[in-house]
Amino acid sequence: MDHTRIFLIRHGETVDEEVKKVYKGTLDIPLSKKGILTIKRVADFLSGYKVDFIYTSALSRCKESGRIIAGARKLRIKTTASLNEIHFGDWEGLSFDEINASYPKEFRLWLKNPVKHTPPRGEPLLNAQERILKEFYEIVRKHKNAVIAVIAHAGVLRIIISSLLSLKLSNMFTFSQDYGCIDIVDVYENNKAVVRLLNLTLPQPS
Repeated sequence: MDHTRIFLIRHGETVDEEVKKVYKGTLDIPLSKKGILTIKRVADFLSGYKVDFIYTSALSRCKESGRIIAGARKLRIKTTASLNEIHFGDWEGLSFDEINASYPKEFRLWLKNPVKHTPPRGEPLLNAQERILKEFYEIVRKHKNAVIAVIAHAGVLRIIISSLLSLKLSNMFTFSQDYGCIDIVDVYENNKAVVRLLNLTLPQPS
């Protein structure tokens, strides 16, 4: 194989979804029963592929997803905080409506330009981009011509995909990264990348 194949996978649904807490950020919230089923479907899909290594963020919803995907395979799972979600500061654990009620001006500015404006006490988007892409390309460097599964968060995956597609970082929210979605990226020499698949979501068993 003349390239490194990366399966980018978002973790499954989490237990807070019932109360619509949408800004999880770095809060360590575990998978729900539905989330576990979602990731089991991902594991079934990936069982038809050779996977050499698994990387996950250091948060439990990704680590648990990684263990499910690894299943009976004797794969080493490496966890790294460099793949953690963007830190949303004072907005973590709050819904859109709660943020808009408590931080109307800051929220409006952030929605308009998330690169220029950062949530109070949050992580600047450019800083998040730097740590995430550094880790992504380090994984590619370490595992040339291998097949890697990276289990991370919507913000992390959006930053990676936006970079690979040369999209402005401010446009990272213009495409979906649903729970349990699968993206496939092939990285060639000189880090030239081709996005083969974007936001594949698998149906739940009836």
